[in-house]
Amino acid sequence: MNRKIGFGLALFVLCGVFATWQPVVEVSAKEPVVVVIDPGHGGAAEPGAKAFGGYVEKDLTLQTALAMKQTLEKFEGVTVYLTRSQDEVLSSEQRVAIADDSRADFLFSLHYNAIETHHLYGSEVWTSAFGEYYAAGQTFGRLQLAEMAGKGQLIRGTKVHMSEQGSDYYSLIRGARNERIPCVIIEHCFIDNAIDRQLIDSPQKVSALGISDALAVAKYFHLKSPSLGLDYSDYTYVEVEAPEEGIFFPDCTPPEKVQLQIVNADRQTGQVDIRLSAEDAESGILYYSYSLDGGRSWSALVPWSVPGKEMDFSVCVPADSWPLICCRAYNGYDGWTQSNAQAPWILSVEERSSP
Repeated sequence: MNRKIGFGLALFVLCGVFATWQPVVEVSAKEPVVVVIDPGHGGAAEPGAKAFGGYVEKDLTLQTALAMKQTLEKFEGVTVYLTRSQDEVLSSEQRVAIADDSRADFLFSLHYNAIETHHLYGSEVWTSAFGEYYAAGQTFGRLQLAEMAGKGQLIRGTKVHMSEQGSDYYSLIRGARNERIPCVIIEHCFIDNAIDRQLIDSPQKVSALGISDALAVAKYFHLKSPSLGLDYSDYTYVEVEAPEEGIFFPDCTPPEKVQLQIVNADRQTGQVDIRLSAEDAESGILYYSYSLDGGRSWSALVPWSVPGKEMDFSVCVPADSWPLICCRAYNGYDGWTQSNAQAPWILSVEERSSP
């Protein structure tokens, strides 16, 4: 594909008033498609995330990228480049320059996540917040996350992150947009969480993630591979539309409402049945957690795994204890709201059955 860019002025407000030029992508077909894969981090100075067990992000991203490249090169009509093929330091500007020099139609930056509290897990894709770059990134991101969901992975969503200045937060995405290149950052999983580590606990599994990334790219660009027996020429998917005002604002607020109701409490067995309702119109509910001591300590995060606004679950507490139960619900941007608290052994039957 050839990238042809027009420019328009988008005026928007975010923590003040800013004016910025917004590039708009118009795509016309050519062969081959040019894909640039960016293994995140690299070198002694930029190892990325580290986790117990010897997991280092810069090594995982390179292994994933090599498998992604090898798989994509088995498809027709695509040329694939890497920003690095060894352990070396590259700035965001250098990575974007490689993509620009290659006349890339898309820049895919591969990463693995970690957080100081070690409590998060799941896959997410970060995209530009602007116009057609948002549309391209969000469309691809949903294809990639569908591949991850097929591995049983929790999906955290396709997201945008804005700086205080009102531009894309991530310098790689920002720089790629300045060079008229669609770009996404793929965060495959949290390497510091035991739930997610099962995806990367062998070299074969790490390579399998790169193969999944390659298949998402092949679907996005409608590629085919006779050697693999795959033909996505007529593959259909929903294309995300560019926001009318040229920018998509991320969800900066916690869930609007979280309500706990004890449905049943059996003191002999210690089982307490809970109905938790939560609402977040912007980014949905992703996890919940519960506390048996009024909020002093909390359970691990549990996926909000059913559609709709309610989650039914049970907890078991010692019959001779006096628990005070409350919950938190987390949205797609990890904002949380705490529920009311209830003491199961004190509530009357009438209170438990009331809405």
